[in-house]
Amino acid sequence: MRIQADCLPCLMKRMLFQTRLVGAADERGIMGICLRSLSDAYSPELRSVDVASDVHRDCYDALGNDDPYLELKERSDAIAAGLVPAAEQMVSGSDDSLRTALGVCAAGNIMDFGPGIAIDDPSEFLELFSELACQGFGKDDTEVLRDLLLDEGPVVYVFDNCGECQLDRVLIRLLRSQGKRVVGVVRELPILNDVSLRDVERTGIGDDLDAVYGTGRFFVGVDMASIPEGLRREMEGACVIIAKGMGNYESLSDDILSAPIVHVLRAKCLPVASSIGVPVGTNVVLARMPGE
Repeated sequence: MRIQADCLPCLMKRMLFQTRLVGAADERGIMGICLRSLSDAYSPELRSVDVASDVHRDCYDALGNDDPYLELKERSDAIAAGLVPAAEQMVSGSDDSLRTALGVCAAGNIMDFGPGIAIDDPSEFLELFSELACQGFGKDDTEVLRDLLLDEGPVVYVFDNCGECQLDRVLIRLLRSQGKRVVGVVRELPILNDVSLRDVERTGIGDDLDAVYGTGRFFVGVDMASIPEGLRREMEGACVIIAKGMGNYESLSDDILSAPIVHVLRAKCLPVASSIGVPVGTNVVLARMPGE
């Protein structure tokens, strides 16, 4: 997805949020570095994630902190993990376990932080979870996904946020109980509150996966030009790629892939919502076939 005008102030708000998250003394100096980085990186022809990745790299360097969201990620995982038993009961008691599990996963995508982005603190998710998980979908390609899962090949599952990843276990366990091999994809290095290779052991998500790959470099989402060769083979042979969250949508929605991809997310901003054709605040299951 190409960068939109709305992405620019949103990105700078994110820079200020993470600067304050670590208690940096020189806020104006850090923000000046981020503004210059944005000016250097910006081009209307680029994807939003290309610009955001460059600005985040410069911000982290200026902060002297390569994982400013770590404490927030840890709290998110602890809170979301406590909801997993209830989520699994929802799925096991449902007449449509796949659609219910997708609702659980989409609800988890609200565990994103920063001014005007989603929620301000992980504790807010406790009151929101049941409502969001049962909200339904503004775009619902569940039946397409159901058919794709009948094909041979693994499911490649591209994670998004920490906290959210605990609820992803519910869908992953369902898929594996049906005999599917599930390959997890996480960020190579810490960026935002996304699951990185460092977080895999801490979160325990590797216990529910048949294999785990990093994305190859510091990047918001997935840059197909730099993924490891092993991951590329898994994606090419997949029956479906399930990509969680807006960052993965923004990075992959313009790529021509050789396997079907299903985006599962909550449309939390106007550019993403408009791109999909749903209102802001809508849960989405969006399928795209090879070559589209």
